[in-house]
Amino acid sequence: MATIAESAHQNIEVRKMDFAFDAIDKMDWYRNNPFMTAFMTVLSGTFPPGEQMFIESVRAFKDKVTDPQLLQDIQDFTRQEAHHTNQHKLANLKLQSLGWNALAIEKRVERAIGFLNNKRSARERLAATVCLEHITAIVAEYVLTHPEQLADMHPAVKNLLIWHAIEEIEHKAVAFDVYMSTGGSRKLLKRIMRSVSILFPMLSFARTFYLLFNARRMPSWAHMKDAYAALFSETGLFTCIKGPFKDFYREDFHPNDHDNRALVEKWKTEIEAYKA
Repeated sequence: MATIAESAHQNIEVRKMDFAFDAIDKMDWYRNNPFMTAFMTVLSGTFPPGEQMFIESVRAFKDKVTDPQLLQDIQDFTRQEAHHTNQHKLANLKLQSLGWNALAIEKRVERAIGFLNNKRSARERLAATVCLEHITAIVAEYVLTHPEQLADMHPAVKNLLIWHAIEEIEHKAVAFDVYMSTGGSRKLLKRIMRSVSILFPMLSFARTFYLLFNARRMPSWAHMKDAYAALFSETGLFTCIKGPFKDFYREDFHPNDHDNRALVEKWKTEIEAYKA
């Protein structure tokens, strides 16, 4: 297993951003496709309560961490996730005004997390965070390596996602390193991941259909074909993340085995103009 010192450590930069969400002027702001717009709205609605869970689960083990670099990483991880929460809350308010019930998604995810947290130990909550951080990181890598998927997205949301992807990659190892350095087992990680890998996409699609029904939006056959291509074609999201997702089950896996530092550097200049 790679140690913290041996891993390809990412510099975690905390950036305060300001995106022009008020400029979003049409309901179907992604690919002119109500299904894909609803799907992305679900993800945005999931982030505020989800990232609050990540922060709390990592900080619960802070007192058990002795590595100075990891302690600094926890602090930077917390600040990055807090800024992500704030920006997605602002985005969700705008999406709500356009007719997508993003605030209901926030509430539904918050209730689901509360229900699960009551049934999980602190160790299991941290393991769930490790699993979801891995999924988020490989999706972030996909976003930055397939910019064509962002071509038909409103610029405000596009830049939000680029920024979010960069920072998810920068801090992708923090929860894992906290978990492993405080006595976590890979057996528990694998068990939790099996549940997460089923529940997360299933709930995301269910919530997408909820948003469509709530907005009285009926995607056409052409919209659904476009959505299938975006998600399941040879270059689609779910197809392309299969390989890096499976790496999680290796006994020697560490998140920084996927060395994305050059990718992050390539994209940093894209978001410099949006710093607050």
